[in-house]
Amino acid sequence: MPETPDIPEELPLADGAEAKPSAPEEGAETHANENEKEETSVLDVHMPHATHTWKDFFIHLGTITAGLLIAISLEQSVEMLHHLHQRHELEASLRAECEANKERAEVNFARYDDEMAWMLGLHEDIAKMLATGGKANLPYRGIHETPLFLDGSPYHGRPMAMMTAVWDTAAADSRLALLPDEVAHGYSLLYHIRGERFALLRTLDGDAMNRQEAFEALFADIGTPTTPVLARMSAADLKQYDALVMQSFTAAHIAKEQLRLVYGSNEAMLQGLYDSASAYRLWEEAQTRFADDYGKMAVKVAAEDAARDKAAEKSK
Repeated sequence: MPETPDIPEELPLADGAEAKPSAPEEGAETHANENEKEETSVLDVHMPHATHTWKDFFIHLGTITAGLLIAISLEQSVEMLHHLHQRHELEASLRAECEANKERAEVNFARYDDEMAWMLGLHEDIAKMLATGGKANLPYRGIHETPLFLDGSPYHGRPMAMMTAVWDTAAADSRLALLPDEVAHGYSLLYHIRGERFALLRTLDGDAMNRQEAFEALFADIGTPTTPVLARMSAADLKQYDALVMQSFTAAHIAKEQLRLVYGSNEAMLQGLYDSASAYRLWEEAQTRFADDYGKMAVKVAAEDAARDKAAEKSK
């Protein structure tokens, strides 16, 4: 009789049967739940409600448009405030430059008077030398400068140029467009037309003075090259010298005349008057205040002559 086969303690599972899952470890279930909740919260996205009517569409469009308009308005407001600040800064700088030019012009008026009186005195001396055939032997007449101050310090020398740095810079970087039209026109008239013409006439005056000084140096000693000896000049030399002196006088006279026009325009800008009537009135005031007082110049020359004659008497 055949033997019965041994029965194994554990039988293999049938094909396709699933193994029973083992018991989860402690804490694993909790961790899985948390991941599931987290994944659910991330994926739980609500789509916006669709616009179903034309009314809703236009409300939505109007909201966007209003927001854009507000943003643009705010940007333009900031830019406008920035330009307003720039304009106020420019106006303050131009005003400060006008104040400085006013002081310079007043110093120049006095110096032009000194030069013109000096040249009239030279003209008189040359006439005496010609009338006496050189026997008068007059000493050279130097210029007597009126004591002047600029920015609190003594000033010596020829008439000065006007300051234009603020105007030139503003014109170069187009900031002049920030000014109102009437203000910009007033400053343009002051700087671009009248100021530039004065600068040209001042240069011509300096050129005439340089020619006169070059001629004087021909009759001066090496140790004193700016002090000519009139007795060394012939009659022809004296006549040529007189012509040069009077050319210098005329150039100074014309430059001073233009400076009065500049001064009137400068005053109009300082006073905030931009109409032509006010500018003309202020120019007339400058004409009167800084007129060529030849009578006063003659008195000054006479006083210099008296002092020179007195010194000559003492030296005998």
